[in-house]
Order: sequence, then C-alpha cells, then structure tokens
Amino acid sequence: MTLHVCVLGIDGSGKSTITAALPGIFAAEMNLQAGSAGEAFRFVGPDEDHLASHFYPDGLPIPARLAVRLKRAAKQSVNNRRLYPIYKLAHMIFQDSAARRLGERYRAPLIISDGNTFLSATGRAANYLRPASGNRTADVPAPNAEDLKNVFSYIFDGQSVSAESQRRLPRLWKGKLIYKTMRLLGLDVSLPDVVIFLDLSPAVAIERIMSRRQKIDHHENEADLTQAREMYLKTIEAFRRYRSNDVAHCIDVDDLTLQQTVGAVIEALRPHILAQQTKGTTKRPLGTSGLTTGAIRGKAINHRYVTHYLMAKAFSGAWREPTFFFSGLGRLFLKEGYSAGVMRAIYDRDEKQHGLLDRVFLEYPLHRAVYDRLQILTKAIEPQLEARLRGGQEVRIFTAPSGFAYDLFRPLESIAKRMPDAMRQVQLVAADLDPHDVLANELNERAARLKVEFKFLRGDLTSDEMRAKFSATAPYDLILFVGLSSWLPKPQLLQHFRWVRENITDDGLFITDSFTPEAYALSGRYVGYKAHYYTPEVYKAILDYCGFESLGAQVASGRDRINHVLLAAPREHQRRGAFSDEQSAQSLMN
Repeated sequence: MTLHVCVLGIDGSGKSTITAALPGIFAAEMNLQAGSAGEAFRFVGPDEDHLASHFYPDGLPIPARLAVRLKRAAKQSVNNRRLYPIYKLAHMIFQDSAARRLGERYRAPLIISDGNTFLSATGRAANYLRPASGNRTADVPAPNAEDLKNVFSYIFDGQSVSAESQRRLPRLWKGKLIYKTMRLLGLDVSLPDVVIFLDLSPAVAIERIMSRRQKIDHHENEADLTQAREMYLKTIEAFRRYRSNDVAHCIDVDDLTLQQTVGAVIEALRPHILAQQTKGTTKRPLGTSGLTTGAIRGKAINHRYVTHYLMAKAFSGAWREPTFFFSGLGRLFLKEGYSAGVMRAIYDRDEKQHGLLDRVFLEYPLHRAVYDRLQILTKAIEPQLEARLRGGQEVRIFTAPSGFAYDLFRPLESIAKRMPDAMRQVQLVAADLDPHDVLANELNERAARLKVEFKFLRGDLTSDEMRAKFSATAPYDLILFVGLSSWLPKPQLLQHFRWVRENITDDGLFITDSFTPEAYALSGRYVGYKAHYYTPEVYKAILDYCGFESLGAQVASGRDRINHVLLAAPREHQRRGAFSDEQSAQSLMN
C-alpha cells in the first residue's frame, strides 16, 4: 500500500522545494522508500536512489515523460489565461498517473506530489475563470466548501448536485467527462489520501516572490493570491467533509523557516505513515556494493548497460568506460574504486605526462568534475582561513573523509609562504577509513613541515566511538565533508549533519558537496553500485532541516555541473564572502 500525499499552497509557500526534499528526509528519518512528483520525479531509499531528474535507470513511463513536457509548456504559457489552464490541467493529470505507476514499480510506501489534478484545479480555477485582478462584469457568487464537496461527490460517486450549488459552480459535466476519459485511457487520477496545505498570507507571498529576482507571472499579485488562498481553504474544508477531518492539515508558514516548515510537515504525516506501515509493505530488493573487477565485467555486458547507457549516452562520456580495462589508472580504479590513490591521480593530473588511455580516463566527466571540485575548494577555503588567521584567531579544522586533504593543505601551504608563524594557530583533525593504510604517514609529514598541530583518526565517521573522538577537540571553525554524500546512506547523512551542527562554532563554516545524476549515474546503477544524488536545492533543504542557513548557503559548480560545492553557516550566523550564489567554477579557476 502506498500513501499518496498532496502538498498545496499559493506561490511563494515553498511547496516545490518541500516536495522535492521530503522523500530523502523521510527515507532517512523513517527508513522507508519514498517518492515525489513535482519539478521532477524522484524515488529514493535509505541506502540508494532509484529515480531522479535525468536519472531513469529503469526507464520512465510515458505519462511521466508527458508530464515533464507539459509542465514545461505550462511554464512557457503562464501569462496566457486560455492556454495555461489547458497545459496545467494536462500536466497534473499525467503527473498524478505517473506518480501512481512509479509508486507501484518501486513499492514506495510514501509518495508526495506538488499539487493534485482535482484539488489544484478547484483551488486555482477562479484565478482563470474570474480573476480578482481582472475586470469582472458580473458579480458571480463564489462557491462555498459544501458546494465543492458536492463537486467531489458528483465526479467520483455520481451523486447529483443541488440547483442552489449549481448556481455558484461552473458547468460540471466537463470535469466528469475528463475524469471518465482518463479512466478509459488507463490514467489513474483521483484524490490523494492526505493533503498538506502550506498556508501563507498573500502579503508575505509577494515579499518572497519579489526576493527571487525573477520574472513575476501575471497571477502573482496580491488580489489573485488572496483569491487563490481563499479557494484553497474552501477546497481543503470540502476535502475534509468528503473524506474525514484527519486527512487534511493546514500549516501556517508565515513565520516558519524552511527547517520548521519541513518539521511541521513531517510531524503531520508521521501518524499517517505509521498507520500505513502497520498494514504491511514489501521492500524492494536493493542493489549490491563491493563489486570486484570480475563482477563489474559481468554486469557491464547486461543489455541495459549496453543499450540504455553505453550506446544511448556515448556522446556524454559513456564511450570512455570500456577503455578503463586497458589503462593503468582505469585498472587501478576497477580494483580500488575511488580510493585515496585514485583521487590523488585525478588531482595530480597536471603533474605528469599521461598516455592516451590514461588521458581518456582523466577526461571522463565524473573525474573532470572531481578535479574541478578541488579547484573550487582551494580557492574558497584559502580566503576563509587567511581572514581568521590574520585576526590572530586559533583555527580548528575537521575534515572527514580526508583522503590526502589536498583541499586543506594547498591553501595552508599558500598562506604559510606569506604568514609562516600563523601556522601555529592551526589545529587540524582528519579522519578516514584509509583501507589501504596510505594516509596517516603522509598527512603527518605534511602537517609537520607546516608546523600545524595535527591528529589523524582512522575509522568510520558514522560510528558512535569515532564521533566521541571527533567531539573531544570540538568545537571547530571549519568542517569539511567532501566526496561522501553520494555513498553515505541517508540516515547516516542526517546524523552526521546534526553532529556537525552541534560541533561547529557560531561563526563557523561547513563545506560539503553533492552530485547530481548525469549520465555516469546510469552506468553505476547498471553495474550494481548504490548511490545517492542531490540537486543543490534539495541538498540545501536537507542542510536547512539539520540547522544550517540554507538561504545563505553558497554554491559553486564545475564546468559540467555534475558536482556542487556548498558553503553553509549555522543558522542565524550566516557568513558571506567565499563566492556568490551559483557562481560558476570557471571564475574561481581562472
């Protein structure tokens, strides 16, 4: 059984951001698979992502593909009062149908949708039939909640509507015809199980819309937003009357942060999810990890890898992968994965001449993104460290997983040339699994040359024992968590973010990164790797949920926009100055 949840709200309420972020948070907090339908379709589990924007390893149903295209068409015609409702209604129909099909495919106990065909149409219809901001020639009475409840009864149950209600309603036969037609076409469109309404006052909505610094749509004015809010509230009440009181939740979000809003939604949905879980769900078997080179060879010849990835994505870098078996760096990667040694080879790509096949390996889009990430990190971290050291401040730094800590030692070595004595103010704690036992000696030697106080801890950063060791030298001014977000299960990711928030100074800076699922993600899925992918917007929402200032989190991305480096400050102590929001990595690397 799948619990279908619909999030409603006027423009500016944050429904799109929250809809996209909730699956990952629920997967982490309640150890379940969850999906969302909104800006993109997303289905994730606690230890693996199954579907995301540009990441369709099992294919995408036709209704989902149509929903994506129709959503784009609706956005392009948003200021056309005739075309927009048509495109938007069609988009919602296919989105609802696709969400239900994907829920069955991935056996997800929870699906959260940005809007619903019937509830969204009911709430927004007045904006297009008789907009408050338009020149209305007749004072047509607005329907009340009981009238709207009668609409649901008419469409879904075939019950007649009283003449009094019909006087306040548009012609209903069109809605009934659409519903019957969709059922005949096999499109599963219906009401959700639970509704969350993010109640935002129109005045606050206008402030938020203006702050985006984007083009304002014609309906994004206070009169139309007031009308839409009033109709949504009536729609929610009608849904309660049609179903029951406990299936709709209104959350006043005027004075709530994103973190508080997400928390309120989770608490509202938790009882419904727990009740759903008692009915029994079946978990879908997940993929495998720890693959050997032989296992990778075996899986690489499966038809999905060859046809859906190798051939379909050949010009997105896929053609490079078969050469890995024949290059020195490629074979090292197949043996060790993204070990410290492999990462060093990628980072030091400019330090030596490489043969043709090794250059093919290094120019693989994912490896190029990792190289770009290092350039972004070093250029962002150096001014942060120097500013603190010039002020005479003792700077405590924590990095895990550390690898060879190029992202810290390069800035420190650069600063040491100008301020050698300042290195005595630096305390650096690095942690890593270091399965090949190659890090400790080199890191200690490099720190000793700089005269930096250094400690290396070997172990799993998610274990309570290791966290206790990390906390012994807290709080930290700078905390790095780079390169692991795609591999760490979601429950442990949230636990680590919360640990960071508890162990960072009030004016500290948290530096982390995320990957979006481009072509390389399909390859990993087909050969059996488990991974997680986050857009900057979703990653920032998760950081916000864990106590960081998401609106002030700064983002920079590499040339291929695969990897995204984020700088976030603890809430209420936002720190600026490393780089501007969405600044390209190109300017940082020049």
